[in-house]
Amino acid sequence: MNFRQNKSIILFILGFGIFMFTRRSEILPSIQIAIVIAPVLILRFIRIQSTKKGIFLTLLGFLLSMNIALWGLFTSKDAGAVLTFNILRSSLLAILYFLPYMIDRLVYPKLKKINFVPTLTFPIIVTAMFFLSSLEGPFDGGSAKGVFVYGPQIFKQIASVTGMWSFIFIYSWLASIINFSWENKFSWKKIQKYFLAYIITIIFIYSYGFIKISFSKDLKAETVKIAAVVLLPEDGKPVSMEEVFKYKKVSNYDETISKIENLTEIAASNDAKIVSFQEFAIVINEENRSRLLQKFKEIAIENNIYLSVSYAYVVKEGKGKNLHLLIDTEGNFLLDYQKRFLWGFGDHGETAVFWKGAEVIQSTETPYGQIGISICRDMNFSRFIRQAAKQNVDIMLSPSYDYPRSTKPSYTLRSIEYGFSFVRPTYNGVSFVEDYNGKVLKQMNMDDAGNGIMYLDVPTKGVKTVYSVIGDLLGWFCVLGALLLIIFSTINWKRDDKRLE
Repeated sequence: MNFRQNKSIILFILGFGIFMFTRRSEILPSIQIAIVIAPVLILRFIRIQSTKKGIFLTLLGFLLSMNIALWGLFTSKDAGAVLTFNILRSSLLAILYFLPYMIDRLVYPKLKKINFVPTLTFPIIVTAMFFLSSLEGPFDGGSAKGVFVYGPQIFKQIASVTGMWSFIFIYSWLASIINFSWENKFSWKKIQKYFLAYIITIIFIYSYGFIKISFSKDLKAETVKIAAVVLLPEDGKPVSMEEVFKYKKVSNYDETISKIENLTEIAASNDAKIVSFQEFAIVINEENRSRLLQKFKEIAIENNIYLSVSYAYVVKEGKGKNLHLLIDTEGNFLLDYQKRFLWGFGDHGETAVFWKGAEVIQSTETPYGQIGISICRDMNFSRFIRQAAKQNVDIMLSPSYDYPRSTKPSYTLRSIEYGFSFVRPTYNGVSFVEDYNGKVLKQMNMDDAGNGIMYLDVPTKGVKTVYSVIGDLLGWFCVLGALLLIIFSTINWKRDDKRLE
Protein backbone atom coordinates (compact mmCIF):
# COMPACT_ATOMS: atom_id res chain seq x y z
CA MET A 1 0.00 0.00 0.00
CA ASN A 2 1.58 3.30 -1.09
CA PHE A 3 1.53 6.69 0.63
CA ARG A 4 -1.36 8.00 -1.49
CA GLN A 5 -3.56 5.05 -0.53
CA ASN A 6 -2.67 5.44 3.14
CA LYS A 7 -3.46 9.14 2.93
CA SER A 8 -6.85 8.44 1.34
CA ILE A 9 -7.77 5.90 4.00
CA ILE A 10 -6.80 8.29 6.80
CA LEU A 11 -8.78 11.15 5.25
CA PHE A 12 -11.83 8.88 4.75
CA ILE A 13 -11.81 7.57 8.32
CA LEU A 14 -11.13 10.94 9.93
CA GLY A 15 -13.46 12.92 7.69
CA PHE A 16 -16.52 10.74 8.00
CA GLY A 17 -15.67 9.72 11.57
CA ILE A 18 -15.66 13.36 12.68
CA PHE A 19 -18.75 14.07 10.56
CA MET A 20 -20.75 11.62 12.70
CA PHE A 21 -20.29 13.97 15.67
CA THR A 22 -22.08 16.81 13.84
CA ARG A 23 -25.50 15.20 14.25
CA ARG A 24 -28.00 14.81 17.06
CA SER A 25 -27.34 11.15 17.94
CA GLU A 26 -28.42 8.57 20.48
CA ILE A 27 -25.04 6.83 20.42
CA LEU A 28 -22.54 9.68 19.90
CA PRO A 29 -22.13 13.10 21.53
CA SER A 30 -22.79 16.14 19.37
CA ILE A 31 -19.62 18.25 18.95
CA GLN A 32 -20.46 21.43 17.07
CA ILE A 33 -16.94 22.29 15.88
CA ALA A 34 -16.98 18.99 13.97
CA ILE A 35 -18.99 20.73 11.23
CA VAL A 36 -15.98 23.00 10.68
CA ILE A 37 -13.39 20.21 10.63
CA ALA A 38 -15.16 17.35 8.79
CA PRO A 39 -15.75 19.18 5.45
CA VAL A 40 -12.03 20.04 5.24
CA LEU A 41 -11.07 16.37 5.33
CA ILE A 42 -13.93 15.05 3.19
CA LEU A 43 -13.32 17.66 0.50
CA ARG A 44 -9.63 16.81 0.47
CA PHE A 45 -10.48 13.12 0.20
CA ILE A 46 -12.77 13.40 -2.83
CA ARG A 47 -10.47 15.81 -4.68
CA ILE A 48 -7.42 13.51 -4.58
CA GLN A 49 -9.35 10.51 -5.92
CA SER A 50 -10.13 9.72 -9.52
CA THR A 51 -13.54 11.11 -10.41
CA LYS A 52 -15.60 7.89 -10.36
CA LYS A 53 -13.83 6.40 -7.37
CA GLY A 54 -14.03 9.63 -5.37
CA ILE A 55 -17.75 10.07 -6.05
CA PHE A 56 -18.58 6.46 -5.17
CA LEU A 57 -16.54 6.36 -1.96
CA THR A 58 -17.78 9.77 -0.79
CA LEU A 59 -21.40 8.68 -1.26
CA LEU A 60 -20.61 5.49 0.63
CA GLY A 61 -18.97 7.50 3.42
CA PHE A 62 -22.00 9.73 3.88
CA LEU A 63 -24.42 6.78 3.79
CA LEU A 64 -22.43 4.89 6.43
CA SER A 65 -21.72 7.82 8.72
CA MET A 66 -25.26 9.22 8.61
CA ASN A 67 -26.94 5.86 9.23
CA ILE A 68 -24.57 5.02 12.09
CA ALA A 69 -24.85 8.42 13.77
CA LEU A 70 -28.66 8.58 13.53
CA TRP A 71 -29.28 4.94 14.39
CA GLY A 72 -32.25 4.60 16.74
CA LEU A 73 -32.99 8.34 16.86
CA PHE A 74 -36.69 7.79 16.18
CA THR A 75 -38.39 5.00 18.14
CA SER A 76 -41.78 3.33 17.96
CA LYS A 77 -43.55 0.17 19.03
CA ASP A 78 -43.70 -0.79 15.35
CA ALA A 79 -40.06 -1.90 15.00
CA GLY A 80 -40.27 -2.65 11.28
CA ALA A 81 -41.80 0.68 10.34
CA VAL A 82 -39.40 2.70 12.47
CA LEU A 83 -36.38 0.83 11.08
CA THR A 84 -37.49 1.60 7.53
CA PHE A 85 -38.17 5.23 8.42
CA ASN A 86 -34.78 5.68 10.12
CA ILE A 87 -32.81 4.15 7.24
CA LEU A 88 -34.78 6.02 4.57
CA ARG A 89 -34.48 9.36 6.38
CA SER A 90 -30.76 8.93 7.12
CA SER A 91 -29.99 7.85 3.56
CA LEU A 92 -31.86 10.79 2.01
CA LEU A 93 -30.03 13.13 4.36
CA ALA A 94 -26.72 11.51 3.37
CA ILE A 95 -27.47 12.13 -0.32
CA LEU A 96 -28.31 15.76 0.44
CA TYR A 97 -24.88 16.24 2.03
CA PHE A 98 -23.12 14.25 -0.68
CA LEU A 99 -24.41 16.13 -3.73
CA PRO A 100 -22.37 19.36 -3.24
CA TYR A 101 -19.15 17.32 -2.97
CA MET A 102 -19.99 15.43 -6.15
CA ILE A 103 -20.73 18.63 -8.10
CA ASP A 104 -17.56 20.29 -6.78
CA ARG A 105 -15.49 17.27 -7.84
CA LEU A 106 -16.84 17.60 -11.38
CA VAL A 107 -16.47 21.38 -11.82
CA TYR A 108 -13.46 22.28 -9.66
CA PRO A 109 -10.72 20.80 -11.91
CA LYS A 110 -11.95 22.94 -14.81
CA LEU A 111 -12.02 26.18 -12.82
CA LYS A 112 -9.12 25.99 -10.37
CA LYS A 113 -6.84 28.22 -12.44
CA ILE A 114 -9.24 31.19 -12.46
CA ASN A 115 -8.42 33.88 -9.90
CA PHE A 116 -10.40 33.47 -6.60
CA VAL A 117 -12.80 30.98 -8.21
CA PRO A 118 -11.01 27.89 -6.79
CA THR A 119 -11.86 28.86 -3.21
CA LEU A 120 -15.44 29.88 -4.01
CA THR A 121 -16.72 26.89 -5.98
CA PHE A 122 -17.34 24.69 -2.95
CA PRO A 123 -19.07 27.27 -0.69
CA ILE A 124 -21.26 28.52 -3.52
CA ILE A 125 -22.34 24.99 -4.47
CA VAL A 126 -22.92 23.84 -0.88
CA THR A 127 -24.96 26.93 0.00
CA ALA A 128 -26.98 26.68 -3.23
CA MET A 129 -27.78 22.99 -2.71
CA PHE A 130 -28.86 23.40 0.91
CA PHE A 131 -30.87 26.50 0.08
CA LEU A 132 -32.71 24.76 -2.75
CA SER A 133 -33.45 21.78 -0.52
CA SER A 134 -35.10 24.16 1.95
CA LEU A 135 -37.63 25.21 -0.68
CA GLU A 136 -39.13 21.79 -1.24
CA GLY A 137 -38.51 18.14 -0.41
CA PRO A 138 -38.18 15.84 2.60
CA PHE A 139 -35.76 18.17 4.40
CA ASP A 140 -37.46 21.51 3.88
CA GLY A 141 -36.87 23.96 6.65
CA GLY A 142 -33.67 24.31 8.65
CA SER A 143 -33.37 21.12 10.71
CA ALA A 144 -30.99 19.31 8.33
CA LYS A 145 -28.75 22.36 7.99
CA GLY A 146 -28.92 23.69 11.54
CA VAL A 147 -25.66 21.96 12.43
CA PHE A 148 -23.84 24.72 10.54
CA VAL A 149 -25.12 27.36 12.98
CA TYR A 150 -22.02 27.32 15.13
CA GLY A 151 -20.13 30.07 16.92
CA PRO A 152 -20.45 32.66 19.70
CA GLN A 153 -23.51 34.88 19.96
CA ILE A 154 -21.69 37.89 18.50
CA PHE A 155 -20.80 35.85 15.38
CA LYS A 156 -24.35 34.54 14.98
CA GLN A 157 -25.74 38.06 14.51
CA ILE A 158 -24.89 37.81 10.79
CA ALA A 159 -28.08 35.73 10.55
CA SER A 160 -30.02 39.00 10.94
CA VAL A 161 -28.68 39.95 7.49
CA THR A 162 -28.34 36.73 5.49
CA GLY A 163 -30.02 34.04 7.59
CA MET A 164 -28.68 30.52 8.01
CA TRP A 165 -26.99 30.58 4.60
CA SER A 166 -24.14 32.77 5.87
CA PHE A 167 -22.98 30.00 8.23
CA ILE A 168 -23.05 27.35 5.52
CA PHE A 169 -21.13 29.65 3.17
CA ILE A 170 -18.52 30.75 5.75
CA TYR A 171 -17.61 27.26 6.98
CA SER A 172 -17.63 25.77 3.48
CA TRP A 173 -15.43 28.64 2.30
CA LEU A 174 -12.94 27.87 5.07
CA ALA A 175 -12.84 24.21 3.99
CA SER A 176 -12.22 25.31 0.41
CA ILE A 177 -9.41 27.73 1.33
CA ILE A 178 -7.65 25.13 3.45
CA ASN A 179 -7.90 22.61 0.60
CA PHE A 180 -6.56 25.14 -1.90
CA SER A 181 -3.67 25.82 0.48
CA TRP A 182 -3.07 22.09 0.86
CA GLU A 183 -2.83 21.70 -2.91
CA ASN A 184 -0.30 24.54 -3.02
CA LYS A 185 1.73 23.10 -0.14
CA PHE A 186 0.69 26.05 2.08
CA SER A 187 2.89 28.45 0.12
CA TRP A 188 2.04 31.83 1.67
CA LYS A 189 2.82 33.65 -1.57
CA LYS A 190 0.15 31.65 -3.41
CA ILE A 191 -2.51 31.60 -0.71
CA GLN A 192 -2.17 34.90 1.17
CA LYS A 193 -4.85 36.85 -0.72
CA TYR A 194 -7.40 34.09 -0.12
CA PHE A 195 -6.71 33.94 3.62
CA LEU A 196 -6.73 37.73 3.89
CA ALA A 197 -10.10 37.92 2.14
CA TYR A 198 -11.48 35.36 4.57
CA ILE A 199 -10.03 37.08 7.64
CA ILE A 200 -11.41 40.46 6.55
CA THR A 201 -14.86 38.87 6.13
CA ILE A 202 -14.72 37.34 9.61
CA ILE A 203 -13.63 40.67 11.13
CA PHE A 204 -16.56 42.38 9.42
CA ILE A 205 -19.00 39.76 10.77
CA TYR A 206 -17.73 40.12 14.34
CA SER A 207 -17.75 43.92 14.10
CA TYR A 208 -21.32 43.90 12.86
CA GLY A 209 -22.37 41.54 15.67
CA PHE A 210 -20.72 43.72 18.31
CA ILE A 211 -22.42 46.87 17.01
CA LYS A 212 -25.84 45.20 16.72
CA ILE A 213 -25.77 43.79 20.25
CA SER A 214 -24.44 47.05 21.72
CA PHE A 215 -27.12 49.23 20.12
CA SER A 216 -30.02 47.00 21.17
CA LYS A 217 -29.17 46.58 24.86
CA ASP A 218 -31.39 49.42 26.05
CA LEU A 219 -34.51 47.63 24.74
CA LYS A 220 -34.37 45.27 27.72
CA ALA A 221 -35.64 48.10 29.98
CA GLU A 222 -39.29 47.23 29.18
CA THR A 223 -40.20 43.65 30.08
CA VAL A 224 -43.16 41.45 30.90
CA LYS A 225 -43.08 38.46 33.23
CA ILE A 226 -43.97 35.29 31.34
CA ALA A 227 -44.49 31.82 32.78
CA ALA A 228 -43.62 28.90 30.48
CA VAL A 229 -45.50 25.88 31.81
CA VAL A 230 -45.09 22.13 31.29
CA LEU A 231 -47.53 19.52 32.63
CA LEU A 232 -45.18 17.02 34.25
CA PRO A 233 -46.11 13.31 34.14
CA GLU A 234 -46.89 11.77 37.52
CA ASP A 235 -44.51 8.83 37.04
CA GLY A 236 -41.76 10.87 35.38
CA LYS A 237 -42.28 9.09 32.05
CA PRO A 238 -43.36 11.35 29.16
CA VAL A 239 -46.75 10.54 27.64
CA SER A 240 -46.27 8.97 24.23
CA MET A 241 -47.92 10.85 21.37
CA GLU A 242 -47.84 7.62 19.41
CA GLU A 243 -51.03 6.59 21.23
CA VAL A 244 -52.72 9.79 20.07
CA PHE A 245 -51.54 9.39 16.48
CA LYS A 246 -52.43 5.70 16.23
CA TYR A 247 -55.41 5.28 18.53
CA LYS A 248 -56.68 8.86 18.99
CA LYS A 249 -56.21 8.58 22.73
CA VAL A 250 -57.42 11.64 24.67
CA SER A 251 -56.37 13.14 28.00
CA ASN A 252 -58.19 12.59 31.27
CA TYR A 253 -60.29 15.76 30.98
CA ASP A 254 -61.00 16.62 34.63
CA GLU A 255 -57.52 15.73 35.84
CA THR A 256 -55.75 17.71 33.10
CA ILE A 257 -57.97 20.78 33.43
CA SER A 258 -57.36 20.74 37.16
CA LYS A 259 -53.61 20.79 36.54
CA ILE A 260 -53.90 23.67 34.04
CA GLU A 261 -56.05 25.64 36.52
CA ASN A 262 -53.69 25.03 39.41
CA LEU A 263 -50.49 25.89 37.53
CA THR A 264 -52.06 29.03 36.05
CA GLU A 265 -53.09 30.16 39.53
CA ILE A 266 -49.55 29.59 40.84
CA ALA A 267 -48.02 31.49 37.92
CA ALA A 268 -50.44 34.42 38.33
CA SER A 269 -49.76 34.57 42.08
CA ASN A 270 -46.08 35.02 41.17
CA ASP A 271 -46.96 38.08 39.02
CA ALA A 272 -46.83 36.38 35.62
CA LYS A 273 -48.79 38.44 33.11
CA ILE A 274 -48.64 35.87 30.31
CA VAL A 275 -48.92 32.13 30.98
CA SER A 276 -47.95 29.85 28.10
CA PHE A 277 -48.45 26.08 28.15
CA GLN A 278 -46.70 23.30 26.21
CA GLU A 279 -48.01 21.80 22.96
CA PHE A 280 -50.73 19.15 23.54
CA ALA A 281 -51.46 20.53 27.02
CA ILE A 282 -54.74 18.63 26.64
CA VAL A 283 -56.11 16.32 23.93
CA ILE A 284 -59.91 16.00 23.74
CA ASN A 285 -62.71 14.57 21.67
CA GLU A 286 -64.36 17.10 19.36
CA GLU A 287 -67.62 17.11 21.33
CA ASN A 288 -65.80 18.59 24.34
CA ARG A 289 -64.48 21.66 22.48
CA SER A 290 -67.16 24.15 23.60
CA ARG A 291 -66.82 23.04 27.18
CA LEU A 292 -63.03 23.33 27.04
CA LEU A 293 -63.00 26.77 25.41
CA GLN A 294 -65.37 28.10 28.05
CA LYS A 295 -63.07 26.75 30.76
CA PHE A 296 -60.00 28.39 29.18
CA LYS A 297 -61.90 31.68 29.08
CA GLU A 298 -62.75 31.41 32.78
CA ILE A 299 -59.14 30.59 33.72
CA ALA A 300 -57.84 33.70 31.92
CA ILE A 301 -60.45 35.98 33.55
CA GLU A 302 -60.12 34.56 37.06
CA ASN A 303 -56.34 34.92 37.05
CA ASN A 304 -56.22 38.24 35.15
CA ILE A 305 -53.62 36.92 32.72
CA TYR A 306 -53.06 36.43 29.01
CA LEU A 307 -53.43 32.69 28.52
CA SER A 308 -51.46 30.97 25.75
CA VAL A 309 -52.64 27.39 25.66
CA SER A 310 -52.25 24.60 23.11
CA TYR A 311 -54.75 21.81 22.77
CA ALA A 312 -55.75 19.24 20.17
CA TYR A 313 -59.00 17.53 19.37
CA VAL A 314 -59.60 14.26 17.57
CA VAL A 315 -62.68 13.02 15.72
CA LYS A 316 -64.07 9.54 15.28
CA GLU A 317 -64.00 9.76 11.49
CA GLY A 318 -61.49 11.92 9.64
CA LYS A 319 -59.02 14.34 11.17
CA GLY A 320 -59.00 16.87 13.99
CA LYS A 321 -56.78 19.88 14.66
CA ASN A 322 -53.71 20.85 16.70
CA LEU A 323 -54.41 24.38 17.97
CA HIS A 324 -52.90 27.28 19.93
CA LEU A 325 -55.09 29.93 21.56
CA LEU A 326 -54.24 33.34 22.99
CA ILE A 327 -56.89 34.67 25.38
CA ASP A 328 -56.75 38.08 27.06
CA THR A 329 -57.60 39.06 30.65
CA GLU A 330 -61.26 39.63 29.75
CA GLY A 331 -61.67 36.23 28.16
CA ASN A 332 -61.52 37.39 24.55
CA PHE A 333 -60.08 34.90 22.08
CA LEU A 334 -57.48 37.09 20.39
CA LEU A 335 -55.77 34.39 18.31
CA ASP A 336 -56.83 30.90 17.25
CA TYR A 337 -53.96 29.26 15.37
CA GLN A 338 -53.81 25.82 13.73
CA LYS A 339 -50.42 24.15 13.40
CA ARG A 340 -49.13 24.37 9.84
CA PHE A 341 -46.12 22.04 9.68
CA LEU A 342 -47.14 18.72 11.15
CA TRP A 343 -44.67 15.98 11.99
CA GLY A 344 -45.04 12.81 9.92
CA PHE A 345 -46.35 11.85 6.50
CA GLY A 346 -49.44 10.07 5.22
CA ASP A 347 -50.89 7.80 7.89
CA HIS A 348 -47.88 8.14 10.18
CA GLY A 349 -47.44 10.75 12.91
CA GLU A 350 -49.53 13.91 13.30
CA THR A 351 -50.66 13.88 9.69
CA ALA A 352 -52.63 10.70 10.42
CA VAL A 353 -55.01 12.46 12.83
CA PHE A 354 -54.73 16.23 12.24
CA TRP A 355 -55.32 18.61 9.34
CA LYS A 356 -52.54 21.09 8.69
CA GLY A 357 -53.44 24.74 9.06
CA ALA A 358 -53.20 27.68 6.70
CA GLU A 359 -49.73 29.02 5.98
CA VAL A 360 -50.46 32.20 7.96
CA ILE A 361 -48.81 33.43 11.16
CA GLN A 362 -51.18 35.19 13.55
CA SER A 363 -50.29 38.06 15.88
CA THR A 364 -52.04 40.72 17.95
CA GLU A 365 -51.24 43.97 19.72
CA THR A 366 -51.22 43.75 23.53
CA PRO A 367 -50.02 45.95 26.40
CA TYR A 368 -46.85 43.84 26.24
CA GLY A 369 -46.04 44.42 22.59
CA GLN A 370 -47.06 42.60 19.43
CA ILE A 371 -47.44 38.91 20.29
CA GLY A 372 -47.28 36.17 17.67
CA ILE A 373 -48.07 32.50 18.10
CA SER A 374 -47.04 29.28 16.36
CA ILE A 375 -46.52 25.66 17.36
CA CYS A 376 -43.33 23.59 17.64
CA ARG A 377 -42.04 22.55 14.19
CA ASP A 378 -43.48 25.66 12.54
CA MET A 379 -40.41 27.50 13.85
CA ASN A 380 -38.21 25.31 11.66
CA PHE A 381 -39.41 27.11 8.53
CA SER A 382 -37.72 30.47 8.31
CA ARG A 383 -39.66 31.81 5.32
CA PHE A 384 -42.94 30.95 7.07
CA ILE A 385 -41.90 32.74 10.26
CA ARG A 386 -40.83 35.79 8.21
CA GLN A 387 -44.49 36.78 8.37
CA ALA A 388 -43.96 37.53 12.06
CA ALA A 389 -41.26 40.07 11.18
CA LYS A 390 -43.58 41.68 8.61
CA GLN A 391 -46.15 42.02 11.41
CA ASN A 392 -43.50 43.54 13.76
CA VAL A 393 -43.90 40.74 16.31
CA ASP A 394 -42.04 41.48 19.56
CA ILE A 395 -42.65 38.17 21.36
CA MET A 396 -43.21 34.78 19.71
CA LEU A 397 -44.95 32.12 21.81
CA SER A 398 -44.32 28.68 20.31
CA PRO A 399 -45.09 25.70 22.59
CA SER A 400 -43.70 22.29 21.71
CA TYR A 401 -43.81 18.57 22.25
CA ASP A 402 -40.33 17.43 21.17
CA TYR A 403 -39.84 14.15 19.33
CA PRO A 404 -37.21 12.91 19.53
CA ARG A 405 -36.56 14.37 22.97
CA SER A 406 -34.63 17.64 22.84
CA THR A 407 -31.44 18.10 24.85
CA LYS A 408 -30.91 21.80 24.11
CA PRO A 409 -32.88 24.82 22.84
CA SER A 410 -34.25 24.38 19.31
CA TYR A 411 -34.75 26.77 16.36
CA THR A 412 -32.92 29.55 18.19
CA LEU A 413 -31.83 31.24 14.97
CA ARG A 414 -35.34 32.58 14.30
CA SER A 415 -34.98 35.25 16.99
CA ILE A 416 -31.80 36.64 15.43
CA GLU A 417 -33.21 36.47 11.91
CA TYR A 418 -36.42 38.30 12.74
CA GLY A 419 -35.73 40.30 15.90
CA PHE A 420 -38.33 38.96 18.34
CA SER A 421 -38.01 37.28 21.73
CA PHE A 422 -38.91 33.60 21.66
CA VAL A 423 -40.72 31.64 24.41
CA ARG A 424 -40.89 27.86 23.96
CA PRO A 425 -42.53 25.78 26.73
CA THR A 426 -41.47 22.25 25.82
CA TYR A 427 -42.78 18.85 26.81
CA ASN A 428 -40.26 16.00 26.52
CA GLY A 429 -37.23 18.28 26.32
CA VAL A 430 -35.85 21.72 27.06
CA SER A 431 -38.07 24.78 27.56
CA PHE A 432 -36.36 28.13 27.04
CA VAL A 433 -36.67 31.85 26.53
CA GLU A 434 -34.32 33.83 24.31
CA ASP A 435 -34.15 37.48 23.38
CA TYR A 436 -34.10 39.14 19.94
CA ASN A 437 -30.31 38.69 19.75
CA GLY A 438 -30.57 34.94 20.20
CA LYS A 439 -29.30 34.96 23.78
CA VAL A 440 -30.91 32.15 25.80
CA LEU A 441 -32.07 33.98 28.92
CA LYS A 442 -33.28 30.90 30.77
CA GLN A 443 -33.94 27.23 30.13
CA MET A 444 -35.62 24.34 31.94
CA ASN A 445 -35.13 20.64 31.34
CA MET A 446 -38.28 18.63 31.94
CA ASP A 447 -36.28 16.15 34.04
CA ASP A 448 -35.44 18.92 36.50
CA ALA A 449 -38.44 21.25 36.20
CA GLY A 450 -39.68 21.55 39.79
CA ASN A 451 -43.40 22.26 39.51
CA GLY A 452 -43.08 22.67 35.73
CA ILE A 453 -43.12 26.48 35.68
CA MET A 454 -40.28 28.66 34.39
CA TYR A 455 -40.51 32.44 34.92
CA LEU A 456 -38.69 35.15 33.07
CA ASP A 457 -38.96 38.89 32.40
CA VAL A 458 -39.04 39.07 28.61
CA PRO A 459 -38.36 42.22 26.51
CA THR A 460 -41.59 43.71 25.14
CA LYS A 461 -39.88 45.32 22.16
CA GLY A 462 -38.13 43.56 19.32
CA VAL A 463 -35.74 44.87 16.67
CA LYS A 464 -36.00 45.29 12.91
CA THR A 465 -33.60 43.11 10.92
CA VAL A 466 -32.16 43.32 7.42
CA TYR A 467 -33.02 39.66 6.78
CA SER A 468 -36.72 40.31 7.35
CA VAL A 469 -36.54 42.78 4.43
CA ILE A 470 -34.16 41.17 1.90
CA GLY A 471 -34.92 37.53 2.71
CA ASP A 472 -32.81 34.76 1.15
CA LEU A 473 -30.78 36.98 -1.16
CA LEU A 474 -27.54 35.13 -0.38
CA GLY A 475 -29.21 31.80 -1.11
CA TRP A 476 -30.44 32.95 -4.52
CA PHE A 477 -27.07 34.53 -5.36
CA CYS A 478 -25.41 31.17 -4.64
CA VAL A 479 -27.94 29.35 -6.85
CA LEU A 480 -27.08 31.74 -9.70
CA GLY A 481 -23.36 31.35 -8.95
CA ALA A 482 -23.61 27.56 -8.96
CA LEU A 483 -25.34 27.60 -12.36
CA LEU A 484 -22.62 29.84 -13.77
CA LEU A 485 -19.89 27.59 -12.36
CA ILE A 486 -21.48 24.54 -13.97
CA ILE A 487 -21.83 26.37 -17.33
CA PHE A 488 -18.23 27.65 -17.31
CA SER A 489 -16.82 24.27 -16.32
CA THR A 490 -18.80 22.62 -19.13
CA ILE A 491 -17.41 25.14 -21.64
CA ASN A 492 -13.86 24.52 -20.39
CA TRP A 493 -14.40 20.77 -20.54
CA LYS A 494 -15.45 21.01 -24.21
CA ARG A 495 -12.46 23.21 -24.99
CA ASP A 496 -10.12 20.67 -23.41
CA ASP A 497 -11.70 17.90 -25.49
CA LYS A 498 -11.13 19.88 -28.68
CA ARG A 499 -7.50 20.46 -27.80
CA LEU A 500 -7.03 16.72 -27.33
CA GLU A 501 -8.50 16.14 -30.79
